[in-house]
Amino acid sequence: MTGSTHSSPSQSHEEPLVPLPVIPGTYQQVRSVLARMRGWPGRRILFGLVIGLVCVIVGNMGGQIWLTSWQGDFYNAIERHDASAFFLNALRYLYIAGTLLAMIVFQTWFTEIIKIRLRSFLTEGLLDVWLRSKHAYLLNFAGEIGTNPDQRIHEDARHLAELTAELGASLLQASLMLISFIGVLWLLSSTISLPIAGYHVVIPGYMVWCALLFSAAGSTLTLLVGRPMVEDNAKRYAREAEMRFALVRVAESAEGITLYGGEADENRALSIVFRGVATAMRRLANDLARLTWVTSGYGWLAMVVPVVVAAPGYFSGSLTLGGLMMVVNSFNQVQSSLRWFVDNFSRLADWRATLKRVENLHEALEALDRPNGTRGHIDLVETDDNRIVFDGFELMLPDGRAEFAESAAIEAGERVQVTGEIAAGKSTLFLALAGLWSRGRGRIERPPLSDMMFMSERPYFPLGSLAGALAYPDPAKRFPREALEHALIEVGLKRLAASLDVVERWDKRFGLDEQQVLAFARLVLHRPTWVVMDDALSALSPDRRRRIFAALTRLENLTVVSLTREEEASAFFDREIRFLRSSGRGARRGKLRRVTQ
Repeated sequence: MTGSTHSSPSQSHEEPLVPLPVIPGTYQQVRSVLARMRGWPGRRILFGLVIGLVCVIVGNMGGQIWLTSWQGDFYNAIERHDASAFFLNALRYLYIAGTLLAMIVFQTWFTEIIKIRLRSFLTEGLLDVWLRSKHAYLLNFAGEIGTNPDQRIHEDARHLAELTAELGASLLQASLMLISFIGVLWLLSSTISLPIAGYHVVIPGYMVWCALLFSAAGSTLTLLVGRPMVEDNAKRYAREAEMRFALVRVAESAEGITLYGGEADENRALSIVFRGVATAMRRLANDLARLTWVTSGYGWLAMVVPVVVAAPGYFSGSLTLGGLMMVVNSFNQVQSSLRWFVDNFSRLADWRATLKRVENLHEALEALDRPNGTRGHIDLVETDDNRIVFDGFELMLPDGRAEFAESAAIEAGERVQVTGEIAAGKSTLFLALAGLWSRGRGRIERPPLSDMMFMSERPYFPLGSLAGALAYPDPAKRFPREALEHALIEVGLKRLAASLDVVERWDKRFGLDEQQVLAFARLVLHRPTWVVMDDALSALSPDRRRRIFAALTRLENLTVVSLTREEEASAFFDREIRFLRSSGRGARRGKLRRVTQ
């Protein structure tokens, strides 16, 4: 079982700790998402919802064709001054409108539920891989991809699900409308004869070709003008995430900032971060303004172009008023379907940018499980020998190297203290033993992780009850209440026994000294056979340390490895190992000596 981990050391700029993934293009990313979906338990429900949405859109398409036919009859009645036919068709319109209204409501419901299911798939998938063993920590060393994973998991997954559902539904609807109305428009084009050089000429599919040319011109211009929006959207999301992180950091550090009177300095720092957000937003606003020239201009032209291109047929007498309105409506349906790209380009750019952020995070997390193949890698091996052995071990630090003697070993049942000078790399050694730092050379052999507990200077406590904080990472119900109370009594926290069911932010309620004591109560409860501590006693008074040492002594078969900033004058430890910085030009021997009893 593992305890809380230590804050990460600064990352070296020489080489990344974890391999950076090769980022695929949009097509490969979509394929990757679909491949993961095949193994998702909720895929059947999502597939059923998509089928329901398709059926509704097909029904809506039939209603639109029904509406187009009604327009011909309605306007022909007006042209003939036929009052009875006019009022009859007005009543028919109520049936058509009611049907289309029902289709729209059902389409909205299916789309919204699909959003929820898609978000569940994306969020659950990211959480599963993010909270896989060591991933949340190692992601800190994956470069820019690993920054602000909370933003990508929460906001980007939600936004991607919503955009995918909305754009997918509208694209499907546009495609089906195009298939239906392009045939209708082709047939109606045969009734249009153009007066050319004294002849009435019928051009097969005349209105279809006009719609295709009009839409192609708008789509091409939109692509050229709006291309920069994809990258600018991605930059904006990155700056927004940085702003959110900076605000959360200030909120969590409010006490320290106030004590130092650093509000003005933090204000300046946040202003700099916000200027980055504002710059990204201005760039995107400029992109959108340029694109609006195309999309809005295209929209205004779309109101008059179908009437203009069909007018020769009406004025030549080959089209009635009802026929003209049917041609215009069919043209609008076709060009509306074809202009889907024009209307949705800014949202498509947003979708691509969001997909890129979500998939880049997923790919970076998956890459953490792959052997990195880089030079200077420490081999960490779990064995059944019940001992820790450092063989040819040298630790690479962000600003140097550190090492023991040529080899060092810790046997089961020992109480060993690892000491060293300031910045010797003891905390990094702690991370290496936990498997969270692999830069260096040599080999570490250690017992299985299930037999060990790692305790950092500042413990971690989850949200929830005190019982849950003690039992972490196991559920509180695994342990009898008597065992929870006994653990508190052993370390001198008997007064908290009545608060086991109280839910609080325990890291906020207690100072560092009581947090450290509570972490030792967790150790007493779990009873590991090995414990590795990194300054886990630093905030305790001498009396409390003696109480903790006495509690550890009563735990059978416990091996204690303590990494501290300075030597402990305590008879609790049998042996001391010195851990020293080295020049990297040869083995600098560590000094091992026995503590005087």
